[in-house]
Amino acid sequence: MIQFGSMSITLLIGAMYGVLFATLLSFGKANRIANRFLALLLIVIALRLFPYIIGYAGFYDAYPWLSYLPYEASLAIGPLLYFYVRSLSSPGQKLSARWWLHFLPVLAQFVYYCVVFPQPLAFKNHWDDTIHVPYILPVEQSLTFLSIAIYWFLSFRHYRDYQRWLEQNVSDREDHHIEWLRNFLIALGMTLVFWIAMVAIDRWGKPLNYFQRFPFYAWLQLLAYYLGTEGYRNARHRYPSWQEVEEVKAIVVSELPAPDAPATVAAPLALPNATETVVVTRDWFGMAARWRETLSDQKYWRDPELTLAKLARKLGTNTSDLSRAINEGLGMNFNELVNRLRVDSVKAQLAVPDEKRNLLDLAFDAGFSSKASFNRSFRLYAGVTPTEFRETAASQRLKS
Repeated sequence: MIQFGSMSITLLIGAMYGVLFATLLSFGKANRIANRFLALLLIVIALRLFPYIIGYAGFYDAYPWLSYLPYEASLAIGPLLYFYVRSLSSPGQKLSARWWLHFLPVLAQFVYYCVVFPQPLAFKNHWDDTIHVPYILPVEQSLTFLSIAIYWFLSFRHYRDYQRWLEQNVSDREDHHIEWLRNFLIALGMTLVFWIAMVAIDRWGKPLNYFQRFPFYAWLQLLAYYLGTEGYRNARHRYPSWQEVEEVKAIVVSELPAPDAPATVAAPLALPNATETVVVTRDWFGMAARWRETLSDQKYWRDPELTLAKLARKLGTNTSDLSRAINEGLGMNFNELVNRLRVDSVKAQLAVPDEKRNLLDLAFDAGFSSKASFNRSFRLYAGVTPTEFRETAASQRLKS
């Protein structure tokens, strides 16, 4: 008898929620490639819930031929996770020509279930007892866990490198909600741990029946809620496009300068159409000081969309030299350099006795693009909130 109880209805709501947001993500115009990967991930989660939705409702008892219905796509979770993270950090860039090769394992998984599903019930029952459960299922689960773990690691490494790239190349890093990618990875990582624990208990501890597995699938339902809601909330945010550039390995043809000359560093310089590399001496400290002075005097930091590449063009240099000069010569990254100048500008305005403008107006005038980034940067570099700084400056003027 088919009857939808609390377990099947709970999972059904989660699956429908995932499918709904997968549909919304699929038709969005911003971040189309990334959002479609996330949509597919939500569909895979919904498919993972499907056999337990109909199982708790009694479908397998009423229609035993439904066994081996080709809903299993667990080997797609890892690649979908990885390509979502990569595509979100590189909007507008095309995927590599062989990206689809990552999904060949899930294609093989799908074909396997398609071959077994239409077989007679007696054959499927015998296959399940003698082949699938003792041999194929453990391999399938192990490959799934290994796939998710590998792609999770690659995704985390990409996220970490992208975060560093943002700090080195954009001045509005705080406006790009990088926390969503971090939380996305945490959620998938926790799911993998939960999943492995459930399988380990079932295999080497006390075997779990159909109903004792419900907590894990209730977790998947919550995961569908979270990924659907937060994924859609961040679906239209345009992240700065990260274009990875391979570093040129130069051949050093002269020795480094003596240790007693710390202000200069030997750096390789590749000349156009040259077969060798010439090593030249660069004064990163002096270059950084000059470029910082120009940045400050020309007030380039007031541009809310200032990037390392844009500043390099204004200064007549390249991003590699500029980034190295800022890091080695000033001991900070590009994001910190620009936002320190912006905070100093606001502090100087707040110290003026007749300054009555709104704090947000001062922030926008200094180049901040949002209230959140202004407040975080000001507290980070000034040690107090903008309001506290204004009140302190006013009280000091009264005392004097």
